[in-house]
Amino acid sequence: MRVCKRSIPFLLLVLLLTACSQVRDISSLSTAEQQTGAQTAQVLNFRLTRTVAECPGDNPLFACSGVLVRDVAAGNPATFWRLGAGAQQDFLLLRDDAPQAKPAGKVGFVFQDRFSAIAQGKPYTGRQTEGGWQVAIDNWNDQAPAGVAIEAVYYDFADPKALLRAHNAQRAFFNVTGEWLPVLRYARTEAGQVRFGFNQMEQLYYGYTVAARLNARFAETTPSCPDGTPPFHCSGLLVRSTDVGNFHAWNPSPSSIRGNGVSFSWFRADQQARKTFKGQGFVMAPMSAPVAHPLTLRCIYPFDAASSTATDMCTFRGLCTPNSNTLATWMTAYRTRPTSSCAIDPDVQGVQLLTDIRNDSRVRDPYGWNEWLITPWPQNIGRQLPLEAFFHTRTSQEGGNGVPGAQTFQRDYLNTDERYLPVLELIPLAAEGQVFTYLPSEQSVD
Repeated sequence: MRVCKRSIPFLLLVLLLTACSQVRDISSLSTAEQQTGAQTAQVLNFRLTRTVAECPGDNPLFACSGVLVRDVAAGNPATFWRLGAGAQQDFLLLRDDAPQAKPAGKVGFVFQDRFSAIAQGKPYTGRQTEGGWQVAIDNWNDQAPAGVAIEAVYYDFADPKALLRAHNAQRAFFNVTGEWLPVLRYARTEAGQVRFGFNQMEQLYYGYTVAARLNARFAETTPSCPDGTPPFHCSGLLVRSTDVGNFHAWNPSPSSIRGNGVSFSWFRADQQARKTFKGQGFVMAPMSAPVAHPLTLRCIYPFDAASSTATDMCTFRGLCTPNSNTLATWMTAYRTRPTSSCAIDPDVQGVQLLTDIRNDSRVRDPYGWNEWLITPWPQNIGRQLPLEAFFHTRTSQEGGNGVPGAQTFQRDYLNTDERYLPVLELIPLAAEGQVFTYLPSEQSVD
């Protein structure tokens, strides 16, 4: 067992070997550095159920069972590991046989059980109140938080907004230590017991994964997907920019509903897109993503189609007929007036035609984007849509609110649909196709 491989005094080693055999080796999975957040939650939940009467070596209960938690002060989560007044810090020991014990605040942090902390070179001492579940932990060195037995940050799952405060704590700990603590959810079962859970998408570092995934799709210029479907099912990025206002950014606008089309742009390495219309917006997952409300692409235009006032955005300029659905015939009709193009059918051949048009040096793109029309979806179904990220950009036609605008969307989505998505920066002409970048410092805080 890894916990028993440390160089520690012999008597302590004997004690730990005994404890290890009785605690099913949970100590070897106790730190965020050595395990995933999901494993951390699993270990904590096991410790909650471990309602032993005593720990080996006449040690207190928190040495081998239960979960030690402490609230993060609402006003200063950025230094939550700092010591309060006094020589000891108050913690609460959660166990299934103490259902009356519960965290008082919405956000807090978890201390390792004492045996695990010793094994990881982060020993501490403390004492449990007689007959109660309060634990007084002796002061630690708060100038070196990486050496403190902190295991995770948690937030009350009943209050989605509390996640932002937990992120603040997670980011602060990383900035000082270079280590990502997992952010866990905590909730109570119907029996009143506390349980912890983990969601990869709720971690601040997950934004790097999203940015990498989007950049990979941007770089993929396949003419069709492996199953023969059009390429937007597996590559490229459906991007919609929108204003910030007293509406949900992901809801179809009145003009979109009236014209039976929500305007997007398709960003891909072979599309030569230079900018968006507004300064902030969102990105959708590929059309093949399994979601409760799949999107339907009606038609595509190689350039901006000025469709906002149309009664039907896919028919007001006519549909490109099979006879005109070639680069040569399109050039003859629209080369000198590219924004007046007919609507192209979004099949494999149509997307290829659009790509050929946008890459032809004889045509000048007056705005810097293409226009793709998606069938409007019902209002207020954000959780059912394939939303993947929010973005801000410094390259837009009409400017915008920038980072604060994208953060507004991020908070609104969390508050409305209880789902967290990262804020990214969109740089359409970025070197080496890294069009999306992620910074933890650009995420919403509370």
